[in-house]
Amino acid sequence: MFIYNLDMRCSTYDQIRADLKPMTMILPMLLKKINIVIDALTIEWITTTSKQSNSDDCGVYAIKYIEFLSIGRQAELVNRFHMRKWKRKLSVELYTLDCTP
Repeated sequence: MFIYNLDMRCSTYDQIRADLKPMTMILPMLLKKINIVIDALTIEWITTTSKQSNSDDCGVYAIKYIEFLSIGRQAELVNRFHMRKWKRKLSVELYTLDCTP
């Protein structure tokens, strides 16, 4: 299992490693409590991903990165050229979702 850092503008690799080190130990222990066993977490530094160009796409970027990584696709395929389409698609999916309790 990997922990991905997709924004290298904010921190150095060493800072990210230091900040995430406790998570690499705690998360596997928490998952074990719910019967999900993973060997270890590693930190992967991705520098080839597209960066958002405005202040309102960050949520969609995060959703798409999670979606792509969870199905085994390369995070580098998430880019700003599809962002408008993905925002509309997500809006329609959320609007049509039946959220009645």
